[in-house]
Amino acid sequence: MNKLRAVALGCAFLCAVPVMGQLDRIPPPSSSNPLTRDVAAIEAGQRRFRQLCSSCHGRDGEGGQGEGQGPNLMNSWEVRRAKDAQLFSAVKNGVKGTLMPAFPLPDQQVWELVGFVRSLNAPANSVSVAGDAAAGEAVFFGKGGCSGCHMIRGRGGYLGPDLSNIGAVRRISELRESIMNPKELPSEGYRPLLLRFSGGRQLKGVAKHYSNWSVQALDENGELHLLRGPAMDNVVFQSKTWMPTDIAQRLTAGEIGNVLAFLSRQSVRPDGEPEPRPRAGGDVR
Repeated sequence: MNKLRAVALGCAFLCAVPVMGQLDRIPPPSSSNPLTRDVAAIEAGQRRFRQLCSSCHGRDGEGGQGEGQGPNLMNSWEVRRAKDAQLFSAVKNGVKGTLMPAFPLPDQQVWELVGFVRSLNAPANSVSVAGDAAAGEAVFFGKGGCSGCHMIRGRGGYLGPDLSNIGAVRRISELRESIMNPKELPSEGYRPLLLRFSGGRQLKGVAKHYSNWSVQALDENGELHLLRGPAMDNVVFQSKTWMPTDIAQRLTAGEIGNVLAFLSRQSVRPDGEPEPRPRAGGDVR
């Protein structure tokens, strides 16, 4: 695929379906979607994508750099809202009135390409994730220490976001990035702090709300503290989140893979039921 065709491929995915006004109402692909469950087909599509399209769209669909490069396909609501048959037709037959030409590829290869691009936008619970979820659960609640901050279905800590539905609202690449390269700035409602008490005792906590006049803090034991006036001197805000930055040193690659497999299966909705679009900015940190 030359550069023109690579750019056109992105155009097809972005233009194949009429624009809709409320993208936040569009659910992710069903977790029963065969395109995102066929590991071999997705891997074949990935190889073909890297061979034919990566010069413009990036190695994994993250988008090219510079004018005329292909758009980002990794986090595209235009791709998510398109039906499988529409994506297939856009690649196979081209899109009239755009730069997208027809591709003389066998149907199976077109479906593999569509499956790979679909998987880039699919939430973690709708794709096959390598790893042992049961072993990942043991690491999450044990060696990894993840449950010290995060709760899943009522079990775990209070210093980080609840992850009971994380597999349904985050892509696997987002989960991996949050674990391997946690951001320094906390998510809203999770600004880290220390609560100091008489006698030198202190507890970890997070600010659920704060202003110049008061702080509402949730401590590591799940107790809510409302501090006003002089009592605010007992709050010491921290510069970084409680999320550790040395997971790669604390856990093996296999253990991290197992944790990802476990997290990818976390959903509070029945398999296949549509999920709402996640709010911007939310993650596991």
